[in-house]
Amino acid sequence: MRKRWNLENADRKTVYEVSLAAIILLAILIGIVYWVGQTLEEDRQTVEARGDLSERFAEVPAVEYNGALYRPYENLTSILMIGVDRYSTAEDTGLSYRNGGQADYLLLLVINDDTGTVTPIQIDRDTMTEITILGVLGDNTGTRMTQICLSHGFGDGKELSCRLTEEAVSGLLQGIGIDFYIAMDIDGISTLNDALGGITVTLEDDFSALDPAMVSGATLTLEGVQAEYYVRGRMYIGVGTNEARMVRQRTFMDALSQRVYERIHDNGSADFVGDLLDSLDPYLLTDMARGRIINEAWNTRDFDRLDTVQPEGRFVIGEYGFNEFHADEASLEAIVMNTFYYPVETEPES
Repeated sequence: MRKRWNLENADRKTVYEVSLAAIILLAILIGIVYWVGQTLEEDRQTVEARGDLSERFAEVPAVEYNGALYRPYENLTSILMIGVDRYSTAEDTGLSYRNGGQADYLLLLVINDDTGTVTPIQIDRDTMTEITILGVLGDNTGTRMTQICLSHGFGDGKELSCRLTEEAVSGLLQGIGIDFYIAMDIDGISTLNDALGGITVTLEDDFSALDPAMVSGATLTLEGVQAEYYVRGRMYIGVGTNEARMVRQRTFMDALSQRVYERIHDNGSADFVGDLLDSLDPYLLTDMARGRIINEAWNTRDFDRLDTVQPEGRFVIGEYGFNEFHADEASLEAIVMNTFYYPVETEPES
């Protein structure tokens, strides 16, 4: 498949080590979609009303996939959410370029203005792919096939680490471009949960080793550090796999999105979004301006949020005893083609 995008991106700003930043922006986007969508006319604008894509972009070179021709969408915004397994108060060990923390959570949010859709692509932290390896002094020592979560560990724990992770995700997804990244440290999870009055969940696994109240089968409204246990807990929780944890993360995200919608609806305006971002300011840094986040949320108010996409593949125990997820190449290509390209009937005349 032909690669169309470059890995280079401009206007990068300082970013923080993070955890589950995707939940924030996705919840904000979806919450505003729910609220504003209910205040608009019922006959929303459809894909057909946006015009025939094959006519609008006939000059764009086509690529062949499964016997059909495809062209890339022209109006996409992709935002990489990176959750780093590190607290903002963690002490610097002095290993400046090997102390960035692992990327425990990775989600690429693709906003498509052409189709009026938002597609979340969730990537398992244990996915095996090529990452850039830096020496302790920051020198590039080449690449290595290893878990994608380790890409963030090489760098400064801030901008450089996030760009290395961005590069790894782009490479995994066959060179697609990534416009922005958003970061939040671990401490922000509890703050986010409590700012929304607590997220209510039914526990499928037993967390009582961490909190006596968090027993399997219990339905409870998470408070404080309980939210962190729920979205981050893995070792000795249920089957102990990241796959199981990703299911909990999606459950938390869906409930969080609904809570954001309720708060916006109750307040009668989108001002709550700004207030929420302000409360998370100590933990949240990004190369997206505050206004850009609000604008993206507003611009997607009548968009459809598609189901979260995950690459297919297989889990194995690696040579050194660590979990590995080997993504199926055909599945990765299908995700790229279905998210970033659209089918056309014929090759345009030269």
